[in-house]
Amino acid sequence: MTSAGQLPSPEGPPLTGRLARFAAALDAWPRRTLRLNEIWKLYAEADPASAGQPGRRAELAAALGILEKARLLTASRTTDRTAQPPLPTRVTLAAASPEPGAAVLARATAWRPELAWAASGRLTTNQVRVLTAVNTWLRDRGRDTDRAPLRERSLEVLGHEKTLDRLLGTGLFGPGRLTLELLRTFRAHPPLPAVHIGTGDALLVVENADTFATLLECVRRDPRGIGWIAWGAGGAFEASVRSVGDLDPAVTEIRYFGDLDYDGLRIPANACVTAHTEGLPPLLPAVTLYRQLLATRVRQDEQQHVDETACQPLIGWLASADTADSAQVVSEVAQMLHDGQRVPQEALGSRELISNGLWAGS
Repeated sequence: MTSAGQLPSPEGPPLTGRLARFAAALDAWPRRTLRLNEIWKLYAEADPASAGQPGRRAELAAALGILEKARLLTASRTTDRTAQPPLPTRVTLAAASPEPGAAVLARATAWRPELAWAASGRLTTNQVRVLTAVNTWLRDRGRDTDRAPLRERSLEVLGHEKTLDRLLGTGLFGPGRLTLELLRTFRAHPPLPAVHIGTGDALLVVENADTFATLLECVRRDPRGIGWIAWGAGGAFEASVRSVGDLDPAVTEIRYFGDLDYDGLRIPANACVTAHTEGLPPLLPAVTLYRQLLATRVRQDEQQHVDETACQPLIGWLASADTADSAQVVSEVAQMLHDGQRVPQEALGSRELISNGLWAGS
């Protein structure tokens, strides 16, 4: 048994603090293999204070090394060498195995009917502790009908606001197991700043505020099938994409336009996965706008060099529109990322967009 805030490791001393949070987030990931962009996402959640710090990459490399030594994961031999130190392009988590003590503990617990399956489930000790906390909450609050946002409920039941977030994709949740309905909770998501501008059923999402203002003026002049235009607010769109389902009238098509660099493509690529999971319309690239952005010939050098492995999911999203222009755009962007170049979307200014009207082909 470890003290509060500690996570036992198979080998070596208990993991604590940031490393324990990182290990717990990895363990709760719904798949056993994670790509580098997914590893970065979980590390940012475990240590948000490190954002922007110059030594952050070295700290992640050290954390992965410790977890691999503890046999919690295996790092791939292929590495991302766009910066130093190199980082594995993916990691594979150690397979979870039932613990004999967990089975004894589960059988000895007086479970409520909703959790009767736990007595014979193949659970770890930590999972039994989670379910025990839920069991107690159901006993004490069983007659209540109030609903609360997920993180409020997580703090109330499990003592930490992000625990349920990490558990949603694990075997504890699913038909006949834990559900949001059972916990009387729901996933809140940040609002998407969107303007209803026309009668069309397409939504155009723009990463940055200045280009959003320019395109808003364009759409107001001539909507051409665009019913909504939204400001993605950078990385916030990875979460606020869920709010697309709240728009009324509804949209049937989502197009995205952002910076042509690693983050500018990572954001919509991740949001695309969320949109699919949430049953939203496909999130596709605004290829015509990207083609015009490339045509400006603006190039900012000395950027992150993105290798083929890291580039693949970004380019895969960019190619998803499957239009006549896609192949050329994809080829140019892939080479640009490899060469360490970027193009900010602000390079496509109001003069070009308003005068030629080609934005409407997005």
